[in-house]
Amino acid sequence: MKAALSGKCLLRGECMHFFGKRTKAIVASLIATSLVLVGCSRGEGEKESTQGTKENRVVSLGLGDVDTLLALGITPVAIAPWESQDLSSKSGVGPWSQPKLGNSNPEKIFDTAQGITAQVIEKVTAANPSQIIAVNQAVDAQAKESLEKIAPTTLKPEGFKDWQIPWDKQVETIAKAVGKQAEGEQLIEETKGSLEKFKQDHPELQGKRVAVVSPFDGKIGVFTSGDGRGQFVENLGFTIPKELQGDGSSFYVAYAPENYSKLNDVDYLFVLDYHGDTEVLKKDKAFQNLVPVKDGRVRYLDTNLGNAMSLPNPVTIPWAVQQFEGKFQKN
Repeated sequence: MKAALSGKCLLRGECMHFFGKRTKAIVASLIATSLVLVGCSRGEGEKESTQGTKENRVVSLGLGDVDTLLALGITPVAIAPWESQDLSSKSGVGPWSQPKLGNSNPEKIFDTAQGITAQVIEKVTAANPSQIIAVNQAVDAQAKESLEKIAPTTLKPEGFKDWQIPWDKQVETIAKAVGKQAEGEQLIEETKGSLEKFKQDHPELQGKRVAVVSPFDGKIGVFTSGDGRGQFVENLGFTIPKELQGDGSSFYVAYAPENYSKLNDVDYLFVLDYHGDTEVLKKDKAFQNLVPVKDGRVRYLDTNLGNAMSLPNPVTIPWAVQQFEGKFQKN
């Protein structure tokens, strides 16, 4: 992941507080996909690609797209990290993908959350790609035209909003683009299996009402089903109440302290901690007075877990499920 969590949410300027302090975007989610091939992506019969081969040099511009490519056995020659340059890991990927990346060191193209700018186009051109994957990304008509002049480009499927692509659709789209549809189907099944195992291990949690939140600017952002983080908990069998979903125009709904009471009816409250922001929230009296807080039904999730939830895909989901399992260990 909608995730980040969707491919969803992941990274818009408006999300900066949710994904990492001072980050330009958050990925949301959440996490990416059953998709129809769009744009000018390569057709069937395309050769398998590995990093650096002359025939196939893949550039990954969508947030989390690199994880799916790595899971398919393809190491891009350039990637778009979800965090800003000052916060990004040296490798440009999360701990979930580091083992798959190994010692490879693809070029980093930062600040794609601000749009596919002239600077981004310049860096993509310099990478000399044979193929561009930008599924979990916002690409307008002008950027699409510019990218397609460089190399065949695969974008999000028709009918989905930017950053709000179901993770299985993202996998289908990318796998088809690189000629690895069978491998993509297998990844989807294995990933669904990790989610189903959590459900089987925790029947007592199925259908429980939850809210996934993150503090920012003295308020709380509640992630919806349109975000990767919201999608992730729903895929585990939890339910996000309709009254917390907003009007569907955004991947989160902001609540000021005087409205925190709207969270009193949830069974569990998941608080994402982006670089220590929850320490301030814990001292907020309106938060302290919430019924789930008083009853000990709050689960605090660290930055890496929040990021993995924001970028749902075949690598982040199993990793996040394993981390989440520890929050509900049976005595």
